Amino acid sequence: MSEFEGKVVIVAGGGGHVAKALAKSFAREGASVVGLDISDQALEGFTAAVAEVGGKSLAIACDLRDWTSLKNAVDRAAKEFGRIDILVNTATARTNPVWKDLEDCTLEEMTELMAVSPIGALGVMQAVLPYMKENGGKIINFGSGSGRNPALGLCPYGISKAAMHSLTKAAAAEWAKYKINVNGVLPFAMTPNMQKTLDEDPAKIEGFMPPLKWIGDPERDIGRVVLFLASSASDFVTGQNLPVDGGQDMML
Repeated sequence: MSEFEGKVVIVAGGGGHVAKALAKSFAREGASVVGLDISDQALEGFTAAVAEVGGKSLAIACDLRDWTSLKNAVDRAAKEFGRIDILVNTATARTNPVWKDLEDCTLEEMTELMAVSPIGALGVMQAVLPYMKENGGKIINFGSGSGRNPALGLCPYGISKAAMHSLTKAAAAEWAKYKINVNGVLPFAMTPNMQKTLDEDPAKIEGFMPPLKWIGDPERDIGRVVLFLASSASDFVTGQNLPVDGGQDMML
């Protein structure tokens, strides 16, 4: 029996491609998975993805920029399944100014970007904290290599992810007393948009290719690392922001 049998996992940003893959990874191991995202439309396909592997799930529409909405969603999940053991924070603002120079960013864009990551991430971390205080827990935040090494055109996004890395370390230090491990994953994973670019213009991706020369599969390459960080095998690991990117981090 998997150690995840009977555990309850919340995936914030559950409507995303990688998030759905992670939900399937946990469901395969016997966990119940709760997806949080901005709307029912954003969460479309979440429960179906988990059902593909015979898992139990719940999709809850809530606004990560609204901490009251977050708390209500987490309380509903806890009432439904009886506990919260693991949180995976994958959310990023839908309207982030990814391809902009800093001098061109507006206050509205930067406020929207930071409102989800890291501020919304902290909101959902606070919401799960009461359920983890008694028995411990695992929190995995999604950062980015661009948060460690500034990349031209990606600096606004990188700033928000650098803040996520700092949040991970801060929470790990503060919440160690509750036996809560907080770690980060910095992934380089295949998404539908990236696949579309590869199909249309492979040369455009070539400059981003890591030394291992492939783009990570969300479930196989990213999911297995997330499962490790959520398992008892990582009980002595906390406050780390781990690149899972085929060595791309070394090249930046």
